[in-house]
Amino acid sequence: MIIINKTLKAVTLVTAFSCAERFVGFLYRIFLSRNIGSELFGIYQITLSVVGVLVTLSASGIPITVSRLMIKERAVGNKQGEKQVVFAGILASLLLSLPITLILFFFKNKFSFIFADQRCYDLLLIILPGIVITSVYAVIRGYFWGNKNFLTYSVIEFLEEIVMAIAGVILVKSQIDPWMQTMGVAKSVFISYVFSFTVSTSIFIIKSKKIENPIVKLKPVLSSASPITAMRTLTSLLGSVVAILLPSRLIFYGTDKTLALSTYGELSGMALPLLFIPSTLVGSIALVIVPKLSESYYGKNKEKLDFSIERSFDFSAITAALIVPIFICCGREIGIIIYNNQNAGKYLSASAFIMFPMSLNMILNSILNSLNKEKQTLVNFTAGALTMIASVTFLTKFLGVYSLIVGYFLSYALTGALNLYLLNKITLKGKSYLKKFFKYLLCIVFTTVFGYLLHKLITLKCNEIVTLIIETFTLLAVNVLLITTIGDLDVKKLIYAS
Repeated sequence: MIIINKTLKAVTLVTAFSCAERFVGFLYRIFLSRNIGSELFGIYQITLSVVGVLVTLSASGIPITVSRLMIKERAVGNKQGEKQVVFAGILASLLLSLPITLILFFFKNKFSFIFADQRCYDLLLIILPGIVITSVYAVIRGYFWGNKNFLTYSVIEFLEEIVMAIAGVILVKSQIDPWMQTMGVAKSVFISYVFSFTVSTSIFIIKSKKIENPIVKLKPVLSSASPITAMRTLTSLLGSVVAILLPSRLIFYGTDKTLALSTYGELSGMALPLLFIPSTLVGSIALVIVPKLSESYYGKNKEKLDFSIERSFDFSAITAALIVPIFICCGREIGIIIYNNQNAGKYLSASAFIMFPMSLNMILNSILNSLNKEKQTLVNFTAGALTMIASVTFLTKFLGVYSLIVGYFLSYALTGALNLYLLNKITLKGKSYLKKFFKYLLCIVFTTVFGYLLHKLITLKCNEIVTLIIETFTLLAVNVLLITTIGDLDVKKLIYAS
């Protein structure tokens, strides 16, 4: 009999809405890629990456800090302190987001150089006012988490994605000119920010009833949020640096600007998002396993700690191992069926191998953070980030857009190796995990070779949809068989251990 506790129920709820939210976003990206064209879609993706950095810089660390400090105040029965923490978080987010917004608006001529195409800044100006309101919403999101209102938070996030998609479709379809359609897409992002801010703020005002003095708690909120914000800003900044650097390097080495932007849009906006599919499942695993790891670590229960780490490692590796061969062998069919774009499928096949080190690195990072190793994982992440930037900077001349794929692989491989080395110092079982890694990698290689040969036979007689269906089920069956034999995996034990 399996008893599902409140934490697991909350994780399941959030995961379900997160999957639904990503599915809506996925459909919306397909719509955009087919209606505004690859070049403008690439411009939109570049702009959105910069918006992500600005939002992260404004408030990414504050929601977690607010929820944690709320629980701390609640533990000592200080209800007034709970409210002061929330209002201090709102004030802190405004102190960060307002100056950023005003500087970028009034000194746009000074900052337009960061984009390879000036049109990116035009889109940024449309979304810019939303930075302030979405940073406030981020704090209220922390308030929901602190009060364990997971359903409220999840529904708002899901509806925000729905609102953006609906507004985007309407605004794109109401225009004929492609650039006006792209501006409509930017407006849909702003509209979604307004929606989530309005709904969340209304709920917050109804529940909080009165304003408390935020100054008392402003310093602890800022000091606690700063290191978290720094790490997340670095993560977002890396994406923006790549979004700006790669098209610029392509153009520098002779690629036409239109082709450079189109190519980047096809890779970053179509192919790579498919690689992040496992992140939802791996993220859910991390949410479930992290409390257990922390409890075992601080309770000095080494046996339970090792067991939990091994199970989470297996889950992440299997998730990636089952998908990688399908993407490698059927990338072309997936690109045509989903995006009506062969190039997107080609990039998907070429970049599929990234998924394996990426998934393992995600779970390793979560494990180490739960073991109080945040500073070390930040150092390891920085090493991987610098490797990616170096790849794009120096390899684009020789590899073109594929320098980004190589950069992702080298980044995740290096960070994962450093994280595994760090984990080995704690558990002394690094060799065991490394052995498992090569076993799963061997399963991927065998399944991919088999899939490649099968693909040659099927495509001679079947269309893209039939080819994808037949090969997907066949490769899954072959891979499961290999994982349970070569990988020496007890599936029943793995399921019950979860």
